[in-house]
Amino acid sequence: MDRRDFLRLSAASIAGLGALGLVGPGLHRSLAAIATEETAPVYGGWVDSLEARQNYIRQQARPFLDQLNQNIRGTGKGRTVLLWPYLEKAYGHALTPHAQEIGDCVSHAYGLGIDILTAVQLANSLVPQVWVAEAATETIYGGARVQSRVQLNGQSPIPGDGINSVNAAEFIKKFGVLLRQKYGTHDYRRYDGDVARKLGQLGVPVELLVLCKLHPVQTTAIVKSWDEARDAVANGYPVTLASSVGFSMRRGRDQDGFLVPGRQPWYHCMLLAGIDDNARRPGGVILNSWGSDWVEGPTRLNQPAGSFFADASVIDRMCRQGDSIALSQYVGYPLQNIEYSLY
Repeated sequence: MDRRDFLRLSAASIAGLGALGLVGPGLHRSLAAIATEETAPVYGGWVDSLEARQNYIRQQARPFLDQLNQNIRGTGKGRTVLLWPYLEKAYGHALTPHAQEIGDCVSHAYGLGIDILTAVQLANSLVPQVWVAEAATETIYGGARVQSRVQLNGQSPIPGDGINSVNAAEFIKKFGVLLRQKYGTHDYRRYDGDVARKLGQLGVPVELLVLCKLHPVQTTAIVKSWDEARDAVANGYPVTLASSVGFSMRRGRDQDGFLVPGRQPWYHCMLLAGIDDNARRPGGVILNSWGSDWVEGPTRLNQPAGSFFADASVIDRMCRQGDSIALSQYVGYPLQNIEYSLY
């Protein structure tokens, strides 16, 4: 996705979410206003809902990571840990960034996070296993909007595009995910934004829910700070970052591979998949779902195309909005021996 495509996506997402009442005066601003970082919000597809978060907290026995992370607390301090190389080893090639076509960023962050969980598990398993396929983001999106938000929680359907992060967390834990395969007449082998939008209106077909349950994510928990996010990633548990913190694209990544916060908010969800707490400038690597070419500038630590570093203080601010989730393939978050890199 080049920058012009990104701006068109931003405009489409804003229009799609207009019915929520979340879109302010920036709705009718020109694309140039978005590009020059005026105040128009960028709606990547994350819907900020206090009600959804409160429901999630009420329904979970231990909804917060700090209730589950005793064994890993502090273990990321002073370390550099990268998780995407595990996925690249499973792929057998470099990671290709997701490129969302509608406001379904939440499902892309979760799908990629689940793929990384799977790859880490493959690398650390004592029993030989093989990589099969990526997680189908379309079913995460549809299941979060319908099965989780509407059917389980009795909340109103969301008009337009978008979803809450906690609803996605609930769906992948209670229902599971489908892999990118063909299931009878349902073909999820390749990402399709139109299919995602349809499932976002109708939900996951009932006959497929039983197959979703073959691939559950065992534990999801709200991450409230950089320290918690750092420790989770350091032990192989990627963190979805859903927030309104936006980043400046005007000058691209700086000499250290970082983007700095911009003036306009991004209602967006991305994935924290690496941490560097051993540098003069602590921070994490964020994987986005806007393709390879939306951002330019220097990189380091072999970070994937379309990714960027963010300062620890910025990630802390993102987490404090309360809708960022650590993913675990285990019950809880046990200590794992995660290498610095597989390169």
